[in-house]
Amino acid sequence: MKLYHIRKLDNLLPYKKNWDHILEVNQNDNPFIEFQWVENWWRYIGVNRAIEFIVVEKDEKVIAFFPFQITRKWKTTLIEFIGRGEANYMDFVVYNHLREEVIEFVFDELKRSMPKCIFNLHGLLSSSPSTNILSLYLAKRNCEPTIFSVVTPFIKTQELNLEDYLKKRRKIHGLDRREKRLKYLGEVTQKTSSLDEIDCVFALHDKRWKQKMDTSQFTSEEHKKFYRALLNINEGPMNARVEGLYLDNQMIAFSYELNCRGRMVGYVIGHDPDFDIYGPGTILDKELIANSQKNSIRIFDLSIGYEPYKFEWNTGVDYTNNFIFSSNEWQAQMVYQLIRGKGHIHAVLKKNYKIVLFKREFIGRKLYFLRNATFKEWRRAIWRLLGKIYFQKSVDIYQQTNGNEVGREFQSLFYPEARKRHHNLSQLNKWFYKGFKPYGDSTISLFWMHPRVIRVDEVDYLQPLPKNSAFIAEWQIHNLSSMCSFLRQENKNVHDIYVSTSKKDPLVEKHLQQLGFTHVKSVKKKSVFSKSSTQVSAYSTPRE
Repeated sequence: MKLYHIRKLDNLLPYKKNWDHILEVNQNDNPFIEFQWVENWWRYIGVNRAIEFIVVEKDEKVIAFFPFQITRKWKTTLIEFIGRGEANYMDFVVYNHLREEVIEFVFDELKRSMPKCIFNLHGLLSSSPSTNILSLYLAKRNCEPTIFSVVTPFIKTQELNLEDYLKKRRKIHGLDRREKRLKYLGEVTQKTSSLDEIDCVFALHDKRWKQKMDTSQFTSEEHKKFYRALLNINEGPMNARVEGLYLDNQMIAFSYELNCRGRMVGYVIGHDPDFDIYGPGTILDKELIANSQKNSIRIFDLSIGYEPYKFEWNTGVDYTNNFIFSSNEWQAQMVYQLIRGKGHIHAVLKKNYKIVLFKREFIGRKLYFLRNATFKEWRRAIWRLLGKIYFQKSVDIYQQTNGNEVGREFQSLFYPEARKRHHNLSQLNKWFYKGFKPYGDSTISLFWMHPRVIRVDEVDYLQPLPKNSAFIAEWQIHNLSSMCSFLRQENKNVHDIYVSTSKKDPLVEKHLQQLGFTHVKSVKKKSVFSKSSTQVSAYSTPRE
């Protein structure tokens, strides 16, 4: 056997047929080592990196490729797989029946030619034969590696009874309820996105991660070019596509997928944070799993990580391993120990999902606030902070039994009309999700009615309504009388109407009494160092 090095993309391109043949014979299902992924990565992302592909020949025939990148550190050579940060999984491209002897040959040659070297090889799946072979090789050479493993959940879709499988998960995720409430807003569809929608995907990802710590670089300019290029692949065993969840033709969730010989890797996922309460990402996952058998997907790969939702979907787990080992020279050992120490810290952090969330969301929000906050936002933040130390809020509930004169006309609003009138999309979605119905007049005026409960979230108060009642929220004092008259005219069964107010204003209270409202309850919420209690006081007669 002999080997030689390729350091330019143009010199690798003539080997495409050899590369593809090896993976076809092996029936590879790892999309990250397919030639088209590697070629585009090198073209758009690796162009400024020290790439060094090792080509192995035996009897004048190409039998293997080792996709490495080289970094010089403190008179040592750091050898890594290409695609660190972009490729979830990596491996050696070598015929399976020659894998053991080729791995031994290549690593012996590298250690001989580069005596001060460190290997930091990410992305080797436990299910790959390379993992056991590399472990055996290192044991033979009396070299003890450091191995960091990250769980990699997956679903074997071909073995599922989809009806039973999805029925159980619907109960876990509350999917039926969420889907039903989302469909109330408009037409919900799931489909493969067109190529020209990729900018919507990038925008949705940026919106989702705007106030979080994101290390994926998914929307950096060079990465955008790379992900666009993958979507344009039309031939071969590997392809990329974007599956989207749409509300009235507006994308609210996406999954950027890589597919290879029956394995689908959920590479980058995201959704519009304004729709968090509906769980659009979970709904999209359910749709994709439900269609997996029809689309000839054997393995639905949920990708690396300890996110709880993955373990609610998965039927099995693999492990993605990072092998770190080095030669015995003191310079190499010093760098090795630094990389190893950093790896231990990352491993501990990744296994504790609460720490991941703290870093990603809490620290991310604080950093975003420090960089972008206005004076008003600083003032609100200070009040919120004081509120965590001591908070007290009081809300009064009023009931009107008698009707009023006929007032202005209102109409029930559908979601698109309500969206035009409400400036906060996230809050609008919460109103709809919680069962409120919007009404508006000919102007931009808007109020909300709930037919089943009195709900005041600011004091954590939830109370079922008596029969033939309604609760009005976000009302305005100048047209409250008209709102009540309208609701009774529209629904003859509505006799009693309830409203809440937190304004300690004698004029508001007097006006409510003039309209026939009776003060029936006071709800007080008190919180000291985040420990809260709610007290409810009932009144049988109007308060003096």
